[in-house]
Amino acid sequence: MIFDISRPTWLPLAVAGFFVVSFLGSPPELSAEQPGEASPTIAADLQTILAIEAEGKNFAIAQSAARRLSDLPSSEIFTVLEAMRNADPVSMNWLRGIAGNIVTRSGVPNQDALQAYIADTEHSPPGRATAMILLKAAAPDAFEQQLDASLNDPSLLIREMAVERQLNQVEALIDDQPEQAKAALRETLAAARHPVQLASVLKKLNDLGDEITTSEAFAMIETWQVIGPFDNVSGVGFDRIYPPEANFTSTGRVDLDASYEGKNSDVKWQPIQATGKEGKVDLAAAYDKEKGAVAYAYTEFESDSDREAQIRLGCICANQTWLNGKLVMSNEVYHSGSMIDQYNTAVQLKKGTNRILLKICQNEQTESWAQDWVFQCRVTDPTGKGLRPDGE
Repeated sequence: MIFDISRPTWLPLAVAGFFVVSFLGSPPELSAEQPGEASPTIAADLQTILAIEAEGKNFAIAQSAARRLSDLPSSEIFTVLEAMRNADPVSMNWLRGIAGNIVTRSGVPNQDALQAYIADTEHSPPGRATAMILLKAAAPDAFEQQLDASLNDPSLLIREMAVERQLNQVEALIDDQPEQAKAALRETLAAARHPVQLASVLKKLNDLGDEITTSEAFAMIETWQVIGPFDNVSGVGFDRIYPPEANFTSTGRVDLDASYEGKNSDVKWQPIQATGKEGKVDLAAAYDKEKGAVAYAYTEFESDSDREAQIRLGCICANQTWLNGKLVMSNEVYHSGSMIDQYNTAVQLKKGTNRILLKICQNEQTESWAQDWVFQCRVTDPTGKGLRPDGE
C-alpha cells in the first residue's frame, strides 16, 4: 500500500495505526539499518515539508520533496520522525504519510533500532510515538513490554497508549481482585493526562467505592472573586474594556474593594465557589440568568518556582484570559459546546503569586440550550498534569 502524499488526511495519534492497517496480513520485512545523520538534501526536503501552508502554498514543491523522501531507505526514517518535533498539523500529516511510504517500500527498521529510538526520551515526542506504532506492527510482544514501562512517558501520545493498556488490564481485576484494581487505577489516575482517559479512570474508581470528584482529579480552581454584570448586548462587551480589565492590564492587579458602574447598577467584587463534582463556576446562578452580559472572574495562583505551565479553560461562552496583566487567550465563541480543557494556552508562571483574570461573556440567545453561563479553569504543567493553587 502506497500512501497518497498529494492528499494528506489528518489522523489523531489515537488512530495513527494507519501504519498497522497497512501491515495487516504480514508485517513488512525488518531492516537492519540503524539511524543515521540527515544529508543536506534530506534536511532541505524536510524543511520544505515543514513549510507547507494550509492554504496550499508551496504545495507543488512539497509534493516533489515528499516523493524523494518517500524513496529513502528505512535507515532514514528516524530523520523523518525527528522532523515531527517542529511540525504543525498540516506538515505532520505529510510526515506521517512519508514515513508510511518508507516502511511500505523499504521495510521497518529493525526492532533494536526502534527500541533504542523510543528509549531515548530526548527524541521527538510524536516521532517516538510513531516509532511505537511501527514496533507494534513489527514486534507486538516488544510493544506491549515497552508500554508496561511507559505509564509516565514524557510523550503524551505514548503515555495515552500506556494508560489505555493499563485500563484494559484493570478490567480483568475488577471482579475478583477489587483492591488490586483500585491500586492500579490510582496509579493510572496519577499518570493519565487526557480528559477522556481521566474520566474513565474516575468512573472505575467511583464504581469501586473510591469517591474522587472530577474537580479533585483535575485540580480545578474552585475559589474565585467575580464582578458583573457589565453590558454585552449585541456582543459589544467582548472587545469593550471595562474598569476591572483596564486596571488589570495596566497594573497586573485588581482592586477587590472597588465598585464600578455595571449594566444595571453599580457592581462590586464578590466571592464565589465552584459547585458540583466538576468544579464549574455558575455565573448564571450568581447573576440571576442575566443575558447580554459580561462578568470578570479573578483568582491568585501560588507557584513555588518560575516554571512553564498551561492555563486550561472549559467554557461554553466567549472568553478571554489574562495572566499577570497580559492577555494570553481569547475565544469569541458562544454556545457551541463545552468540555474540560476546551481551550488552553502555554504560559510562564513566576515564583510567588500569579494573578489570573477571566472575562466570560454571555449573549442574548433565548434557546434552552443557550442559557448556561459557566466555566471551569485549571493550571497544569506542560503535560496536562493539574497543579494545585498552593504550588504543590
